[in-house]
Parts: sequence; C-alpha cells; structure tokens
Amino acid sequence: MNKRSLFIVVGIMIIVLCGIGFWLLTQSPSLIKAQLVIDTGTVQVRHSDGAWVSANNGMLLNQNDVVKTGDNTSASIILFESSILRLDSNTEVTLQEIIQQAETTDVKIWQDEGRTWNTISRISGIDSYEIQTPVAVASVRGTSFYVHVWSNGKTTVGVGTGVVNVSLIKEYLVQNFTWLKKNESVTIDPEAPGQSLLILPFVKDDWILQNQQKDDQMRENEKAALYKRLEPYIPQIKEQYGIDDQEIEILVDAYLDGDFELPSDTPKWIRDIIEFS
Repeated sequence: MNKRSLFIVVGIMIIVLCGIGFWLLTQSPSLIKAQLVIDTGTVQVRHSDGAWVSANNGMLLNQNDVVKTGDNTSASIILFESSILRLDSNTEVTLQEIIQQAETTDVKIWQDEGRTWNTISRISGIDSYEIQTPVAVASVRGTSFYVHVWSNGKTTVGVGTGVVNVSLIKEYLVQNFTWLKKNESVTIDPEAPGQSLLILPFVKDDWILQNQQKDDQMRENEKAALYKRLEPYIPQIKEQYGIDDQEIEILVDAYLDGDFELPSDTPKWIRDIIEFS
C-alpha cells in the first residue's frame, strides 16, 4: 500500500474515532441541550406559556423558547455544550427545534430580527443546523456564519468558515438557492422581487471580527480535545503507516475546518487527496 493510500486510511481512522467518541458524548442524558450566557446587558425569554421573563445568566432553554436581547447587550446560546449561537443587541430568535434522537441531532432556529454569529462545531454531534428568516433559510454542518435580519425581513448571510447553503423562500417555498464559501455573502431583499442571489465579498465589522477571534480560541480548545482522544492511537499510527506529526495535524485541521482549506506548504499529494475528497 503506497503512502497516498495510507494517508486516506489514517484520515478515515481519525474521522471514525472522533465521530464515534463525540457521538457517544452527545448521547449522554446529562448533556445540556441549550443554555443562555449573558455577557452584558439584558435578555428576555418567552416560554411556551407566552409570558416574557427576565433571563438569568446560565438559564437553561427549551424547544420553542424565544430569546430577545436589549440595547447594548451581548449574549450567547450554547448548544449541546459545544456549538454557539451569539446574539447581538436587539436580536430575537426562537429555538424551533432542538431534537436529539438515537441517530440524529437537529437544530432549527427562527431569527426574527437582529444579528447572530453561528459557530457549529464539527465535534458537536449536530447533524443538521438551520436558521430561517422571513425570506431565507441557511443550513450547515460544521461551520461558522453570520445572519443579519432587518425589520422588513431583508436578510444577509456571510460565511466565516466552511460552506453554507442559502435558500430564498417565498410563501414557505424555495424559489432559488446558492452555496456560499468562506468570506462570501449574499443579501435577500423581500422588496426586490425576481432578484438573483448575487454572491459578494463578506464585509466584516468589529462585531464580526470579535466573534471570529472567539472562534479561534474555541477551535484551539476543540483541537486539544481531539488530540486527547487520538493520543492513545498516534504512536501506532506513526509507526505502522509512516505518518509524521505534521501530516496528522493537517488531517486534524482539515477535519475541524470542514472546508479543507489547507496551508500553502501542504505537500501536493496530501492536497490532492483531501481536496478530491
């Protein structure tokens, strides 16, 4: 077996080992599905009984809860203890679905207004993550992206990492869709009928850049957790398959990033395998 084939084998081993481990983690009955974290400002929550209440930091959230931030507020919703929905000031979202079944974990968010930054970890065990606005649906798995909804429903989606499918919807039907990659964005305006989904560069303000900095730290923590899970197998992998530390790190980074954007100095034979996959 040549080194190219061995690299594929090792890559599959990493994905399987990590996937099984974190799938088992997400099946834990003690896992918190959704928890509110308030950094600054005020947040209100409306439960299924329809009454708005002042939220407390650390409050547990349930399916169908509505969360609304006030002025000068920074808050987050932690999903399955590993993915994050960050809320800017004057933002309202509904946790439409937080479903954890034997084989799938699905999250659906309705964003009525405001700005969110969504970081869906590759190790979260979330199989499907979707945000719907009055005019668009953005769906992903293992990525980070931005959603801004204006008061008239106009929606902008921008991608930090990974790939996002964005659909234009009207009267609950998909009219058109496109795929966004890293640093791309699209805006859907309900007052512009017949519009095409024009992909533009993702323009980032300070709030977006701050969220990406937080993601960088989160990713380092994920990487450390991933290596901890792989640690017992690394010596055997290196000895048996002749894979070195740099090549293992490339595979781990590719797994975490999801979009397989490799460093410029990645050996061509590794790049060919990963980009082909």
